Amino acid sequence: MTGTDKPKWWRDNERLRAEMGLAEYRPPRFADGVYTHEVVDPLEATHNCRIQFIGVNTRYPDDWEVRIDGTPAFEIGRHRDESGNTVYEMTVGAFREAVDEHFANE
Repeated sequence: MTGTDKPKWWRDNERLRAEMGLAEYRPPRFADGVYTHEVVDPLEATHNCRIQFIGVNTRYPDDWEVRIDGTPAFEIGRHRDESGNTVYEMTVGAFREAVDEHFANE
């Protein structure tokens, strides 16, 4: 994403991190490097639902779960990269399959 493509909150975050000497911010992403919002937003539109990554009473590095319209759908591992940014331990393809399987089993 280029600077002009980024939302204002992201540009503000970059400015603050630079002022404080912090590592670059990257939004949560999947194991294959694709940002979660690039996958989740279209899936939500396709299925007319809300998809959330939730950690309930977890401690780092416990797995989280994905909820679809508030219902637990499947677990997802996560870790922080060297800059402290979230990486979900699932590829985009596996994530899409898990979401599709959730809807197939409804």
